[in-house]
Amino acid sequence: MELIRNLDDANMGEVYWRLYRRYISLFIENEADDAYAWRCARALDELDDAVIERLCAASLRYRAARLERLGESAEEVAPARAVLERIEPGELIVPDPEQGDEAVIHLSLNCEWDREHGMEWIVRGGEVLYVGPFHGEDPWRDFTVKEPWNYA
Repeated sequence: MELIRNLDDANMGEVYWRLYRRYISLFIENEADDAYAWRCARALDELDDAVIERLCAASLRYRAARLERLGESAEEVAPARAVLERIEPGELIVPDPEQGDEAVIHLSLNCEWDREHGMEWIVRGGEVLYVGPFHGEDPWRDFTVKEPWNYA
């Protein structure tokens, strides 16, 4: 099975994500080369269980806050990984590399609790840096001060 397939001249293609057992969309920004795109794709496919658990927990926090703002009640989702059934992966965005060859996982996702904005995940260096509504966050920014819409 190919990790990346159908890459075209517009830097779009598909990447295999083992967690969902299927291909998802891939977009490679202008300055990223194929080797860097492969590193990011490999990082996505090889996410370890601890990072996945943190992503799921943060997604549940985002879900609870969003539903509360909408005045809707949220039934409990347990275990935390069950939230993955309510999330549809959209696209792996491979950013222009800014810090050498450090792989970044920057994902747009669709979720049942925010159909308007969708959801965004950013993982860098094995750390979950951003989980929240999709704003097109810069994956290289400093996430040490958490914005109120960042549930990481």
